[in-house]
Amino acid sequence: MLTFKCEINHDDKARAICFLFVFSVGLLSFILRVFELPLEQNTNSNIGSSNLKDYPSAIWLTVITMTTVGYGDICPQTAGGQVTGIIIALWGAFVISLLIMVTADVFEFSPKEQQAVFYIKQSRSAALSIQHALKFFVAKRHFYVRKLREDPDFDEKSTFLKMVKQL
Repeated sequence: MLTFKCEINHDDKARAICFLFVFSVGLLSFILRVFELPLEQNTNSNIGSSNLKDYPSAIWLTVITMTTVGYGDICPQTAGGQVTGIIIALWGAFVISLLIMVTADVFEFSPKEQQAVFYIKQSRSAALSIQHALKFFVAKRHFYVRKLREDPDFDEKSTFLKMVKQL
Protein backbone atom coordinates (compact mmCIF):
# COMPACT_ATOMS: atom_id res chain seq x y z
CA MET A 1 0.00 0.00 0.00
CA LEU A 2 1.41 3.34 -1.02
CA THR A 3 1.26 6.18 1.40
CA PHE A 4 3.10 9.40 1.17
CA LYS A 5 3.54 12.11 3.69
CA CYS A 6 3.07 15.67 2.55
CA GLU A 7 4.72 18.14 4.88
CA ILE A 8 4.51 21.80 4.09
CA ASN A 9 6.69 24.10 6.14
CA HIS A 10 5.53 27.40 7.60
CA ASP A 11 7.15 29.53 4.90
CA ASP A 12 5.32 27.70 2.10
CA LYS A 13 2.00 28.06 3.89
CA ALA A 14 2.57 31.77 4.45
CA ARG A 15 3.56 32.29 0.81
CA ALA A 16 0.51 30.40 -0.40
CA ILE A 17 -1.85 32.45 1.78
CA CYS A 18 -0.20 35.72 0.72
CA PHE A 19 -0.45 34.72 -2.94
CA LEU A 20 -4.10 33.73 -2.43
CA PHE A 21 -4.82 37.10 -0.81
CA VAL A 22 -3.08 39.14 -3.54
CA PHE A 23 -4.63 37.07 -6.35
CA SER A 24 -8.08 37.36 -4.76
CA VAL A 25 -7.75 41.12 -4.34
CA GLY A 26 -6.70 41.53 -7.97
CA LEU A 27 -9.43 39.31 -9.41
CA LEU A 28 -12.27 40.49 -7.18
CA SER A 29 -11.31 44.15 -7.71
CA PHE A 30 -11.43 43.59 -11.45
CA ILE A 31 -14.86 41.93 -11.22
CA LEU A 32 -16.13 44.74 -9.00
CA ARG A 33 -14.79 47.33 -11.43
CA VAL A 34 -16.46 45.56 -14.35
CA PHE A 35 -19.85 45.71 -12.60
CA GLU A 36 -19.44 49.38 -11.66
CA LEU A 37 -18.06 50.52 -15.04
CA PRO A 38 -21.45 50.85 -16.83
CA LEU A 39 -22.64 53.15 -14.05
CA GLU A 40 -19.70 55.46 -14.61
CA GLN A 41 -20.21 55.55 -18.40
CA ASN A 42 -23.92 56.33 -18.07
CA THR A 43 -23.81 59.76 -16.42
CA ASN A 44 -27.55 60.40 -17.07
CA SER A 45 -28.66 57.58 -14.75
CA ASN A 46 -30.79 58.24 -11.71
CA ILE A 47 -28.38 56.30 -9.49
CA GLY A 48 -25.67 58.94 -9.63
CA SER A 49 -22.01 58.69 -10.47
CA SER A 50 -19.96 55.85 -9.07
CA ASN A 51 -17.39 56.51 -6.39
CA LEU A 52 -15.37 53.60 -7.84
CA LYS A 53 -13.76 55.85 -10.43
CA ASP A 54 -10.65 53.78 -11.09
CA TYR A 55 -9.05 50.41 -10.45
CA PRO A 56 -7.05 51.50 -7.35
CA SER A 57 -10.29 52.54 -5.62
CA ALA A 58 -11.73 49.09 -6.44
CA ILE A 59 -8.61 47.52 -4.88
CA TRP A 60 -9.09 49.77 -1.83
CA LEU A 61 -12.71 48.70 -1.45
CA THR A 62 -11.82 45.01 -1.89
CA VAL A 63 -9.03 45.06 0.72
CA ILE A 64 -11.11 47.00 3.22
CA THR A 65 -14.03 44.62 2.71
CA MET A 66 -11.90 41.45 2.84
CA THR A 67 -10.29 42.49 6.10
CA THR A 68 -13.75 43.35 7.51
CA VAL A 69 -12.73 46.92 8.29
CA GLY A 70 -15.40 48.55 6.14
CA TYR A 71 -14.76 52.30 6.31
CA GLY A 72 -17.76 53.08 4.11
CA ASP A 73 -16.01 55.79 2.09
CA ILE A 74 -16.49 53.80 -1.13
CA CYS A 75 -19.41 51.50 -1.84
CA PRO A 76 -20.70 49.64 -4.88
CA GLN A 77 -23.90 51.10 -6.31
CA THR A 78 -24.99 48.52 -8.86
CA ALA A 79 -26.68 45.23 -7.98
CA GLY A 80 -23.79 43.26 -9.48
CA GLY A 81 -21.27 45.31 -7.53
CA GLN A 82 -23.19 44.79 -4.31
CA VAL A 83 -23.38 41.02 -4.85
CA THR A 84 -19.65 41.07 -5.58
CA GLY A 85 -19.16 42.98 -2.32
CA ILE A 86 -20.99 40.23 -0.43
CA ILE A 87 -18.79 37.59 -2.10
CA ILE A 88 -15.70 39.66 -1.26
CA ALA A 89 -16.74 39.85 2.41
CA LEU A 90 -17.37 36.10 2.69
CA TRP A 91 -14.19 35.18 0.80
CA GLY A 92 -12.21 37.67 2.90
CA ALA A 93 -13.40 36.06 6.13
CA PHE A 94 -12.18 32.71 4.80
CA VAL A 95 -8.80 34.01 3.63
CA ILE A 96 -8.15 36.00 6.82
CA SER A 97 -9.04 32.95 8.94
CA LEU A 98 -6.50 30.92 6.94
CA LEU A 99 -3.92 33.62 7.58
CA ILE A 100 -4.65 33.46 11.31
CA MET A 101 -4.36 29.66 11.29
CA VAL A 102 -0.95 29.84 9.57
CA THR A 103 0.21 32.48 12.04
CA ALA A 104 -0.92 30.34 14.98
CA ASP A 105 0.80 27.32 13.44
CA VAL A 106 4.08 29.22 13.31
CA PHE A 107 3.96 29.76 17.08
CA GLU A 108 2.94 26.19 17.92
CA PHE A 109 5.57 23.98 19.56
CA SER A 110 6.92 20.94 17.74
CA PRO A 111 6.74 17.61 19.60
CA LYS A 112 10.41 17.92 20.60
CA GLU A 113 9.84 21.44 21.91
CA GLN A 114 6.77 20.26 23.85
CA GLN A 115 8.86 17.48 25.37
CA ALA A 116 11.59 19.96 26.32
CA VAL A 117 9.04 22.25 28.00
CA PHE A 118 7.65 19.23 29.89
CA TYR A 119 11.12 18.30 31.19
CA ILE A 120 11.85 21.89 32.15
CA LYS A 121 8.60 22.10 34.11
CA GLN A 122 9.34 18.73 35.71
CA SER A 123 12.85 19.75 36.75
CA ARG A 124 11.58 23.06 38.11
CA SER A 125 8.96 21.28 40.20
CA ALA A 126 11.61 18.86 41.48
CA ALA A 127 13.89 21.76 42.39
CA LEU A 128 10.99 23.49 44.11
CA SER A 129 10.23 20.33 46.11
CA ILE A 130 13.87 20.09 47.22
CA GLN A 131 13.82 23.77 48.15
CA HIS A 132 10.68 23.33 50.26
CA ALA A 133 12.11 20.22 51.94
CA LEU A 134 15.29 22.13 52.80
CA LYS A 135 13.30 25.03 54.24
CA PHE A 136 11.27 22.56 56.30
CA PHE A 137 14.44 20.86 57.58
CA VAL A 138 16.00 24.20 58.57
CA ALA A 139 12.80 25.35 60.29
CA LYS A 140 12.50 22.04 62.14
CA ARG A 141 16.17 22.26 63.18
CA HIS A 142 15.73 25.81 64.48
CA PHE A 143 12.64 24.72 66.42
CA TYR A 144 14.46 21.84 68.13
CA VAL A 145 17.58 23.90 68.82
CA ARG A 146 15.40 26.52 70.51
CA LYS A 147 13.55 23.78 72.39
CA LEU A 148 16.88 22.29 73.58
CA ARG A 149 18.10 25.70 74.74
CA GLU A 150 14.92 26.32 76.69
CA ASP A 151 14.76 22.84 78.24
CA PRO A 152 18.13 21.06 78.56
CA ASP A 153 16.43 17.96 79.97
CA PHE A 154 14.35 17.53 76.82
CA ASP A 155 13.94 13.82 76.03
CA GLU A 156 16.26 12.80 73.17
CA LYS A 157 14.54 9.72 71.81
CA SER A 158 14.57 11.04 68.27
CA THR A 159 17.58 10.49 65.99
CA PHE A 160 16.96 13.92 64.56
CA LEU A 161 17.52 15.51 67.97
CA LYS A 162 20.71 13.54 68.45
CA MET A 163 21.92 14.78 65.09
CA VAL A 164 20.96 18.39 65.96
CA LYS A 165 22.97 18.21 69.18
CA GLN A 166 26.02 17.01 67.31
CA LEU A 167 25.84 19.98 64.93
